[in-house]
Amino acid sequence: MVHLVVHSATECKIAGPICYRWMYFIERYLGKLKSYVRNKARPEGSIAESYLADECMAFCSRYLEGFSTKHNQPARNDDNPHQSESSIYSHESMLFPPVGKSLGRPIGYTLGDNEAVQAHRYVLFNCDAVKPYLTEHGKYLRRKNRKKRLDPNTFEKMQHEEFAGWFKDHVMELERENGTGSIDEDIRWLARGPLQVATRHRAFNIRGYRFRPKRYDKVTQNSGVVLIAKTSSYTSARDKNPILGDVMYFGRIVDIIELDYYRKKLVVLFKCEWVDPTEGEGVQIDKYGCRLVNFSHQIHTGKKGSDEPFVFANQVDQVFYVHDHLYQGWSIALKIKPRDEFELGEEWNDVETEPYHVSKFLELFDISHQKQTWRRRDIEGDTVDAPKVSPDESVFDETVPQ
Repeated sequence: MVHLVVHSATECKIAGPICYRWMYFIERYLGKLKSYVRNKARPEGSIAESYLADECMAFCSRYLEGFSTKHNQPARNDDNPHQSESSIYSHESMLFPPVGKSLGRPIGYTLGDNEAVQAHRYVLFNCDAVKPYLTEHGKYLRRKNRKKRLDPNTFEKMQHEEFAGWFKDHVMELERENGTGSIDEDIRWLARGPLQVATRHRAFNIRGYRFRPKRYDKVTQNSGVVLIAKTSSYTSARDKNPILGDVMYFGRIVDIIELDYYRKKLVVLFKCEWVDPTEGEGVQIDKYGCRLVNFSHQIHTGKKGSDEPFVFANQVDQVFYVHDHLYQGWSIALKIKPRDEFELGEEWNDVETEPYHVSKFLELFDISHQKQTWRRRDIEGDTVDAPKVSPDESVFDETVPQ
């Protein structure tokens, strides 16, 4: 098998990708047929009977409900929230619809002061229904500091620190003035913040991926994540013109936490350790084009109140980290494709096809038969006069002699 790798590159150049010409699936099916043999004296009959029985059972199972068959069995990374045995979706919210499915028995978890602030702030800043309040809070900060010239960096820091408290006081003030019916119920409970007691999960299935915290990575690795986020980049502390762009963050899941907003709203977050995305510090690209990450250079560790270690479960993709032996301390980040999803190229209905006219088909048929002859050339032929048959008679009316 070691020598086979030497010829793999040459074979790919000559015959193309191996996946289009390998025989593994045929050998696997032959092994299935071999398992049908029960009578070694009649192997063909055993295979035929077992195959027919399997087809009959498969046909009947299409009309039966209430139990799992090979046509309706759930995927390996089943992420249907309605089949979750956990109670995380007992109260569905319009702001955060149920996504994904938790695995294992949930464990009670008490949030630290920094964790509660960081998780709640991330939920508020990534909720579409809260954006009007963010805009209003920005106007409030500018009115409050009209004598000061707030640069974008200072303005972002102030909004991160003060918005959660202002949002809670603002909503409660609107309730007192206009009544509780004037504000959406989800906004009311969201403004009050989560309970200090949260829930911790061992694993979570979502979008075809299975995620686990890194402490459960033993034989398999399910903690690697990658996120592309809009980030304001500054060249220095005095930079007053930040550039907003997409930044790729690599990290590993530390905890899977479910926030409880007074049993009215439940949100699942991933707490991660993030690598510094600065080129040359925590991320670099080697000469082969592979992206390398270094977990000794981390940001948003969660120790400071301004850190952002949390993300929504449906915002990240899964990656696999392989240790690079050439660069000590660095790992190669490989993105993983979700299960049960395949790239089939263009959809069949998106491809424009020209209708084939019957007239063209007849022309091609005539052209292809012009060079054909129905007379044999290998033997000498005999000329025979065909009998003349009147319209009133038929050659099939004659009596055949016994």
